[in-house]
Amino acid sequence: MICEFALEPELVATWHDRKEYLFFDEKFGLQTGRIVSAYPKKWKTLVWQAFEKSPYGQDQNAQIKLDALLQHLTQNMVKRQSTFSEIPVWLVRAETEHEDRPFHAIVARENPREKEDVISAEKLVSDGRHSRWKVKTHPPVVRRAPELVAAIAPILRLYQHIAFLDPHFDPNTQRFIKPMAAFFQEIWTKRRGIEDPRVEIHTGIDRFFRNYEREQDNYSDEERRVCDNLIKDMHTQLPKIIPTGKKIFIVIWKKRQHGQGFHNRYILTESCGVAFGNGIDQNDDPESKDKDDLHLMDSDQYKERWKEFMGNPPQFDQVTQSFKINGILGG
Repeated sequence: MICEFALEPELVATWHDRKEYLFFDEKFGLQTGRIVSAYPKKWKTLVWQAFEKSPYGQDQNAQIKLDALLQHLTQNMVKRQSTFSEIPVWLVRAETEHEDRPFHAIVARENPREKEDVISAEKLVSDGRHSRWKVKTHPPVVRRAPELVAAIAPILRLYQHIAFLDPHFDPNTQRFIKPMAAFFQEIWTKRRGIEDPRVEIHTGIDRFFRNYEREQDNYSDEERRVCDNLIKDMHTQLPKIIPTGKKIFIVIWKKRQHGQGFHNRYILTESCGVAFGNGIDQNDDPESKDKDDLHLMDSDQYKERWKEFMGNPPQFDQVTQSFKINGILGG
């Protein structure tokens, strides 16, 4: 769905030349499923250093073209830790990083050690084929925790603000808890990003009421009772699936009068979002082959959903202040 590519700085430094970049034009970005990894953290600086050493280093037109290209490539770039700094050659360093924490692929000018996951740019341009180049952006996924996690693993590993949105999330039910536990495991044990991420679960209480019940005098009392029970269940069940030393935040919403309904299920990050057809829970039947359609949201759709929940003001009413839950898994 989203795949992380490490790009050799010396290769990218040549892309100010339209002939060199033509094949790669519009091949990177969220809409393609290919995102660029900032490895190491000063990747952009390395590109400029390689450019300045080239015959075009003082060519202002080439500088302008490369600057525009880098703005595009870095728009949704993800940052990694700067590991293996003792290795001076970028490709060797990236290959070593890949052995420890894999990229989807490495794209370089050459593949001198004939690594399976290193794509030779020259060969790719000439025949357009490599097993690691093709990306499926909307794969049908079996609704079991391992398959759900595998489909969105790069998103969980890479981004710094991850929000799970499900109006029916039930902390007492295993079909919700098992995938969420697997999501958390992926976030914190196979992390690619630099910082410890902010993780949130957003859910709602509208599911507990019919519309006519909102007209009753004691509705606010019943709403408080329902919310208190949900909070209690969250505090009881969720610490068991959050690693010790980590934390998540819970936000509980209700529909505003005449406002937007909270129906669909999403995972949103600071840069992209995934929409789930059925939900972020798994099928009750562990032997079921039932599949769900996961879609990487387009830019407008993502921005609208992000604004609804993270905007100021949001499009829903909070039933209570957001609260933190600390993990005890492994403690």
